[in-house]
Amino acid sequence: MKNIKILLVFLIVLASVQTNQAQILKKLGKRVENAAENAVLRKSEQKVSRETGKVMDTILDGKKGEKGNKSISNRQDKKSSAERIEHTNVEQNGFGVYSDFTFVPGNKLLFYDDFATDATGDFPANWETGGSGEIVTISGSDAKWLSLVRRSGYMPTLENTLPENYTIEFDLANNGYGSGKPISKLYIAFLSKKAYSMGAGGTLADIEILLSNNGFNVRNVENFGGEVEVKIGNEIDREIPEYLNNQVHISIAVNNKRLRMWVNEEKMVDSPNLLQANIGKYFIIEARDILPEKGHFVGVSNFRISEATEDLRSLLLKNGKFSTTGIYFETDSWIVKKESYGILLDIANMLRDNDDITLQIVGHTDNRGEQDYNLNLSENRAETVKQIFVEEFGIREDRLQFMGKGETEALDDNNTEKGRANNRRVEFVKL
Repeated sequence: MKNIKILLVFLIVLASVQTNQAQILKKLGKRVENAAENAVLRKSEQKVSRETGKVMDTILDGKKGEKGNKSISNRQDKKSSAERIEHTNVEQNGFGVYSDFTFVPGNKLLFYDDFATDATGDFPANWETGGSGEIVTISGSDAKWLSLVRRSGYMPTLENTLPENYTIEFDLANNGYGSGKPISKLYIAFLSKKAYSMGAGGTLADIEILLSNNGFNVRNVENFGGEVEVKIGNEIDREIPEYLNNQVHISIAVNNKRLRMWVNEEKMVDSPNLLQANIGKYFIIEARDILPEKGHFVGVSNFRISEATEDLRSLLLKNGKFSTTGIYFETDSWIVKKESYGILLDIANMLRDNDDITLQIVGHTDNRGEQDYNLNLSENRAETVKQIFVEEFGIREDRLQFMGKGETEALDDNNTEKGRANNRRVEFVKL
């Protein structure tokens, strides 16, 4: 009789546990369907029992496996908002150390080159040099790179001189440096006349980067020449060992005489009176002693120059909309790159200052890939931007809508690299 009672108690407890777990799973299922709560769930669900966690992992892994690499089925086109947000993995869009990054790219693209159409081994069609260089691929990167060698200057080909206000961005990779290796120098230079070397560039300003045994060193910023009224020569000596034999993102903002430069998220230069006279009408990157025979490699990729014209607020008030090519995504993905933080913060501040404004976020792509794939990609990118505003910047969700238009509203020629870059944009429309 005693054994029967024990058995009955055990069965009652077991039934209660199963009922509680079923209720937990039901609540969790509803929560996952709610996109706005999704980021909170990722942290809170860790407190649920181990068995419940295993069940959730199975569910989520199944959803993550639904997306194909290059094609989107009709079923995937009709995915619910919760499924899209789950696949987006909003946590990957956290900005971390970039939360103090204030660089905002210009809103009118003047030049873009990712070297996609240039043959490996050739000098790129949209660049000029008085030396040599070639397009290469490197291990661990899907991009093509312009390899900078020896003592050569590299200038992007532009129809006109650079404007008064503009931004420059590019990825910079280096390898082959360390103990016993000779050092190299790289100059980011702003000239007053067209030339392929600093020595022939007239009155100019430059930032020197040293690649040595000790690390990646942003070393000096200076200007010189006959037209300079106030000579500037500042020793920075910001040495970062972890950037040696690595890849970094360079961001530069020119506003009349002022020049700022960031390496990844850190602002290295902010000189308010560096670009005097006509300095800054031309731009080159000059290599010094980058020696392939010694194992050196220095390369640039994803290079863009944009003019900074009207600010976002005035564009929105005047036109009822604005678009930006400055929100960057991983290739074939809707994960936002961390260097997009500055422009996202700028838009968020505009929304905070104008609480009556409601926006529709519209994603656009170029025409590479299938049309259905691009449509779905653009929608997911627009939704990700919306979620970042809500979760990262605290903008009310009811003020934001999203949609994707894929490749259907091209602004520029999809047959050129600059045209495709112009078409890969995020548009904001006042409702």
